Amino acid sequence: MRAILQRDYGVTLSKYMVHRFMKEEGLLLRRFRTRGNSRVHTGKIAVDKSNTRWASDITSIKCWNGQKLRLAFLIDCCDRSIISWKAGMHIQGCDIELLVQNALFERFGESIPPKGQLQLLHDNGPEYIEKNLRKSLKQWNIEDCNTPTYSPQSNGMCEALNGTFKRDYVFENCLDNPTVVMSQIQKWVDEYNNFAPHSALKMKTPKEYFNFQIAA
Repeated sequence: MRAILQRDYGVTLSKYMVHRFMKEEGLLLRRFRTRGNSRVHTGKIAVDKSNTRWASDITSIKCWNGQKLRLAFLIDCCDRSIISWKAGMHIQGCDIELLVQNALFERFGESIPPKGQLQLLHDNGPEYIEKNLRKSLKQWNIEDCNTPTYSPQSNGMCEALNGTFKRDYVFENCLDNPTVVMSQIQKWVDEYNNFAPHSALKMKTPKEYFNFQIAA
């Protein structure tokens, strides 16, 4: 529409002005959406105690050479720590299994959590609904909790971390290629865990809040 106005009438308008005019005149097409949430998310993601609910997600980092690196991470929904991460050009169910296994060792050592203590929250991506992963979660006494379909807000803590992590660390550093990016991720994770205060944690860092939880 903007191109037609400029070509035929010599009128230059922003896309917002065109949209507003078309809306006022009833010229916008109505959207008929047939898909939606299979169930409604009504609860909260945050919990009051560490190691009772973990959340995981996968995000993409576009490198300057055009390649995309995929980054999977697992965080604690109480202290907001990034407990473990895994990056590569492709992420599969076996990679998520290793991600969870590393987090278990980091928080529980050689033991596994008591049955009923720990949940893993994730979306319905193919990496997370893989049969072997679900079998391993059951063996590790981890309750498998998938979010409602088409409901990214149900894993909002991970979605928020995606934005914060990219804004404060990824986009502030060299992204020449996947190798360069991967060499920096652990440093970014350490800085986030040890030096990034959260308002939800009473301005403590994830590491400080975790230590506070353990001491309590």
